Amino acid sequence: MLRTALTGTRAAIGLTVPLSQAADSVRWARRVLQLADDEVIADAPLIRCEDHLTTLWLLSDNALVDRIAARELAALDELPARRRDRLVETLRVHVSTRAPAEQVGEILGVHAQTVRYRLRMLDTCLGDRLTDPDHRFAIEVALRSLHLRGHDSPE
Repeated sequence: MLRTALTGTRAAIGLTVPLSQAADSVRWARRVLQLADDEVIADAPLIRCEDHLTTLWLLSDNALVDRIAARELAALDELPARRRDRLVETLRVHVSTRAPAEQVGEILGVHAQTVRYRLRMLDTCLGDRLTDPDHRFAIEVALRSLHLRGHDSPE
């Protein structure tokens, strides 16, 4: 019924919330429409916020994500930009997929041995940050958010 009523327009369906939280639902719906405009999520005539909760969360505070990324990846700051970008992209795929080097290599379009080399470099640079659950989570959240924003490397 809603699709029929909105024919020819684009809309977002906010989350069902208590009346006291209606402003939050409207804010999230507006943000989802903006993310569709920015091509972060797929555009459609009717977009459900429920389908994009993680993306909404990851992109809720870009300045904070930038700070987290800068803190967690500070050890890579001294590397040349191109090398750093490759390492960060490898790290993003590695922490988000938990896949073996061969599969990470396929995703990135590089040889598995290249992935292994990059992971050794990352281990050398980041050390305990990759084994500590809190730091690893912060790294993954920051990298996913940066990737969604189209900034695959912290600035």
